[in-house]
Amino acid sequence: MPYRLILSVLFCSLSLASLAQPVDIPDARAGKCYAKCLVHDKFETVTEQVMVRPAASEAIVVPTEFETVTGYYVAKESYRRLVVEPAVFEMETERILVAPAGRRVNPDAYEAVEEQVLIRPATKTYEITDAVFEQRQEDVETAPTYMTMEVLPQRFEPLIERIEVRPPTTKWVRRKADRDCLSADPDDCFVWCMVEEPAEYQTIYKEVPVGCDGNGSMDCERYIPVAAVTRPMPVFKVVEPARARELVEPAEYRTITRWALKAGATDPAASGAGEYLTVERKILQRPARVREEIVPAEYKTIQRKRVKKEAYLVTESAPAGYVTITRRVLVRKGGFSEWREIVCAERMTGYTVRQIQEVLRALGYFKGTIDGKMDTRTKKALSEFQQERSLPADGNVDFETLKALGISL
Repeated sequence: MPYRLILSVLFCSLSLASLAQPVDIPDARAGKCYAKCLVHDKFETVTEQVMVRPAASEAIVVPTEFETVTGYYVAKESYRRLVVEPAVFEMETERILVAPAGRRVNPDAYEAVEEQVLIRPATKTYEITDAVFEQRQEDVETAPTYMTMEVLPQRFEPLIERIEVRPPTTKWVRRKADRDCLSADPDDCFVWCMVEEPAEYQTIYKEVPVGCDGNGSMDCERYIPVAAVTRPMPVFKVVEPARARELVEPAEYRTITRWALKAGATDPAASGAGEYLTVERKILQRPARVREEIVPAEYKTIQRKRVKKEAYLVTESAPAGYVTITRRVLVRKGGFSEWREIVCAERMTGYTVRQIQEVLRALGYFKGTIDGKMDTRTKKALSEFQQERSLPADGNVDFETLKALGISL
């Protein structure tokens, strides 16, 4: 019978009157029933945010901004032009004595002599050859070279992490005792064992930044040069420059006849003027020369793109990523309670059970038929009610439970 006492303590189902020997229960009174009841561990559900991806700064490229303008290109290149400046002469008149006064007196004493008189000196002149052009196709820039930017996508590696959502704990489990147990009461062959419940974990997947695609570093910006855009256009190019060839214009002479005294003859004395010939001469004041002129290039219009604003980066913050996990935190350790007063079996009438079933149904715990029977479904509903209100019972009816249900005996 001592073994039966232990069972009554553990099962919360036997009254003091059923014990075969006295039990030390403070303030125990006749006609009352008492039991030690199993109180379950009380857990509190806590929702928690776990970061699975850190906050980061994300760069966005604002592209280069262009504007269209009217430009110019050389349609005909500059060249050298040669201009001949002719020689400059000054006219000079000269009187040349062609017959002295004595010839009138004695013409036979004179003889005619032809003489070359310079009337224009020899001078240089130039022959000019103009520059020669050839039309060619030449690339003309219509858009300049510039730098563009590219932001490489960030790369993440998965990281698996196990998070404890329920700590390890212990609980009492009712198990069958030794198979050789022989007793008239079946409850004598059951024992309560404390077993350990392992911790529960939830696996989450995190993302860890490890650089950017293509370069393996954390620097995700890349600068890329963009070549200029050209368009073939006709252009006149000098293939042979202007040239000057020097020429010489010979001197000009005038043949005149002069009367000169014959050899051996005596100049007859004579008075008066002789005979004169007026000759016009050209006196060189400035020789001919070649003057060089630069003919400016000829331009034509063309539509061009011009960089109005260089590309630049705008940084935006990418928020951290979170996942919600639910933890069960132990707020009160369970176990067996002290001796508590329970409702004796003879007082647990069908009417009382019906009251219990009705209240439990109204509270959403009981789904069965209200029949006044303390069956398994009723005990389960009662146990859930007790656990949520931290009542130290396990489907058994104690006075504290009745009070919580609003039922009086």
